[in-house]
Amino acid sequence: MSSFAVVRCRLAIAIPFAASLIFLAPTPAFAHASDRGHVLLLPTGYYVAGGALAVAASFLVLALLPSDFPARFWRRRLPLFAFGNGARAIVSLISFAGFAILIAAGLFGSRDPLSNPLPLAIWTLLWVGLVLLQGLLGNLWSWLNPWYGPWRVISRLFGKRQTWRPPPWLGCWPAVVLFFAFAWFELIDPAPDDPARLAWAAGFYWLLSFAAMLVFGYRDWSRRGEFLAVFFAMIARFALLERNEVERSEGGRLSLCWPGATLSDAAPLSLSGIAFLLLALSSVSFDGLSKTFFWLGLF
Repeated sequence: MSSFAVVRCRLAIAIPFAASLIFLAPTPAFAHASDRGHVLLLPTGYYVAGGALAVAASFLVLALLPSDFPARFWRRRLPLFAFGNGARAIVSLISFAGFAILIAAGLFGSRDPLSNPLPLAIWTLLWVGLVLLQGLLGNLWSWLNPWYGPWRVISRLFGKRQTWRPPPWLGCWPAVVLFFAFAWFELIDPAPDDPARLAWAAGFYWLLSFAAMLVFGYRDWSRRGEFLAVFFAMIARFALLERNEVERSEGGRLSLCWPGATLSDAAPLSLSGIAFLLLALSSVSFDGLSKTFFWLGLF
């Protein structure tokens, strides 16, 4: 083989090898980050018509199906496994510790909402991410809330004291009032993302709810006054997983079910429950309405 052929052979091997090293070497990359679009990519009428057709199709399917078909269909369950509540207090205490750290970050950390972790945790992880997980996996909030663990610790230290039972007529009206205050803060307040303002609001709500749980009991206040527990319990009824309680405090059995199957077994909502549900739906509707040109043109 001639020397020229040897050189060509070596170049044929060296060039691809050198090129691969160039691609593997760490180099600065040019990236582009964008904020969410304020203007819809399609005319608003398309979205309205699509939503109306989806609702109409749902009612049409229910009207054409046999009356007993939904009950037979949704009643099917696939048992998975049993579990206890032993780690629930520990998980809640960890959640409380994380909540306390976030409050400290909001009060003493950066005032920039984009660099402070508190607005991200409240408005994105909690109010968006956890809602989606609740609708998929069930009532995770009963384990993740930052009240159950501290309440158990106080109950163990000072013993179980007799608590006041809220009157039946009170229903979940406290949750309605507190959810309205939360929606007002999110949608109307000029700076809901301000870390310090958000830290004061979240800290005050934690103290108010914890005091109410000590007075009325954790179980009663979670079902009547703590609006996050009431809201997340409603969302959890659409989940793929269902928890059947064996004992009130001894855990239960997890089953796989159809989405929304637990709605057929749920008790009818009271007047205060209906008001809470309508308030939750209207707050989401107003959130969308406030971003339209119609609303912006009014002010």
